[in-house]
Amino acid sequence: MMIEFLMKKIEAYIRDHKFEDVKNALIKVGISGITAYPVLGRGNQIGKGVTDSKLGIITEDILIPKRKIELFCIEEELDKILETIMTRASTGNVGDGKIFVSDISEVIKIRTQERIKFTV
Repeated sequence: MMIEFLMKKIEAYIRDHKFEDVKNALIKVGISGITAYPVLGRGNQIGKGVTDSKLGIITEDILIPKRKIELFCIEEELDKILETIMTRASTGNVGDGKIFVSDISEVIKIRTQERIKFTV
């Protein structure tokens, strides 16, 4: 079966405390199917420095708590979803996160074993 539209996968890494706002905004614009889970990571920022006053040592937490959101959409919904995530997740500071967009070529429904192929 060939479907005549493109499917996209969106992976967004955002600040953990912004998740509820992003989730509620996505629901408000009609997006209900999302997967989210806590992750640890780091981009270009160095991490949070911690000083041990007794030892005089500075250490770095190089992995920072974030939230990863995954969702799938048709190409026509992509800009609306990206705008929603960017608007709600942004603080204007380094470490706000990243969004990755990928093409999806096939989906398989486990229960029925139906295979749906998309144009890429």
